[in-house]
Amino acid sequence: MYLQKIYDLAARDYRVRYAITVILRDRVTNEGAFNCCFEMGDEDEVKRMILRRGLRNKKLRRALERSHLVNITHWLARYPDLAEAYCAEIPTMSEQEKS
Repeated sequence: MYLQKIYDLAARDYRVRYAITVILRDRVTNEGAFNCCFEMGDEDEVKRMILRRGLRNKKLRRALERSHLVNITHWLARYPDLAEAYCAEIPTMSEQEKS
């Protein structure tokens, strides 16, 4: 990813994609760029978008829950509507097959 674009104020979607990529790897190669994803004045929107994508993407959700890079508990405390969805039980494969 082209890191210079992260510093563009209008590139919120790009920062979201970069942050998700780093969270999925659970390894930061450029800590300044990762932190910048949440410091450009739209941190609430970026976190919300990442959490919403985590609801749809099981791999991202698991990465968010296990990552040492983000504090998912702190994020969910700020967004009670998303916290409720995260705390809802995820049906297991056997329950899905019964339906």
